[in-house]
Amino acid sequence: MSSRSRSRKKKASNDAAESLPLAPELFSELNATFYSGDPAEFLRMRIESLSLMALPTEQVAAMLATPRRIGSLGVDPVGAPADDVRERYIATEAVMIFHHAAEMFLRMFYAHVEKPDCPWLGMSSSTNFAEFKSKVAKSLESGFDEADIARVFLGGTDPRDASIRATDEEFAACVDGIKLLLGYSATQFLDESFLYNAAKHGLTTVRVDTGAMTLTSADGDTVRLHDGSLLIYMHGPSAPGVTDGPKHHISMTGSLPDQDLAVATMIYHAIADLWAVARRRYTAQSGKLILFDRTAVQSCISGPVRASGNIARTTVIELTKKRPDGTLTGISLNLRVIRTAAVEEGERSPMRTVELPVRQRDRHVINPSRRWLLPFSPKGSSRV
Repeated sequence: MSSRSRSRKKKASNDAAESLPLAPELFSELNATFYSGDPAEFLRMRIESLSLMALPTEQVAAMLATPRRIGSLGVDPVGAPADDVRERYIATEAVMIFHHAAEMFLRMFYAHVEKPDCPWLGMSSSTNFAEFKSKVAKSLESGFDEADIARVFLGGTDPRDASIRATDEEFAACVDGIKLLLGYSATQFLDESFLYNAAKHGLTTVRVDTGAMTLTSADGDTVRLHDGSLLIYMHGPSAPGVTDGPKHHISMTGSLPDQDLAVATMIYHAIADLWAVARRRYTAQSGKLILFDRTAVQSCISGPVRASGNIARTTVIELTKKRPDGTLTGISLNLRVIRTAAVEEGERSPMRTVELPVRQRDRHVINPSRRWLLPFSPKGSSRV
């Protein structure tokens, strides 16, 4: 056989292997490995670590003066950063934590709905960002499915199916709260992607403190738009998703790190619930659920807005252009107002923790294999 024939045969064999589906016998081992991690705790640690920077200067200085070691790396003690440096860091990092949490939240929800036999595979195969954004936009338009929310985050269609000690009213209220949290996360994920990208890629946000920005109505009334710190960043189109129109814009977004971290904390609770439900389903481990309702979520969204006294979230400015005749264009402004400031929260129910016991059907290993196929599989994740 010629070398060319052998090459063609090898290529055909490789192509055939690439087109084969993943062996379902792997799923139980992949699931057991995936749920040995804990993304909710990672998110909680990010929130906790950032919040330490808000401690009084002397406490921050004492922490940073402590010698540290990470493996072979020794970290020399340093002094406390200046207050303005800490404020810039808190404002920018809070944006990144919230957006990371929001995207994680959405991706995990979709993976557990769409690929229930192996959600890890669903997460890893979602690589087309444009398709993912389109999916999020469609969910906002049609609404997140409450039955999917109940199964993914609470472990069943109702308290009896989920085997948790909760009333039907509590169960429905928690589904409603998670639905609001998904909707808010999706909205911010789409609407403020320029802000997140500027903070994450190249750290091109600039935090500035401004005086009061007001607007005078035709009746002569003065309305306060914003007073406090702003995150300023440049972008091309006027808004995410806009493909035509003028380019080159700069936006000023009101800094609300308290809102970013408060909502990220609620997302942490929701992801912890999802993870506990999934661990029970895929690895037969009992756990706990945290029940919360719409008012708890709404408090985290609108409370910081009311505390700030501002109604403007983002002001978009089209940067001045130069015409062929040498004249300059005028300034174009577009104001995005915060609508959540006017929402009435109502009476907030206390968050409650309930046990999530293992059910008989959770003890069944999905797609069991008679031998381990992966070298890192946790004990008991397959059949010998």
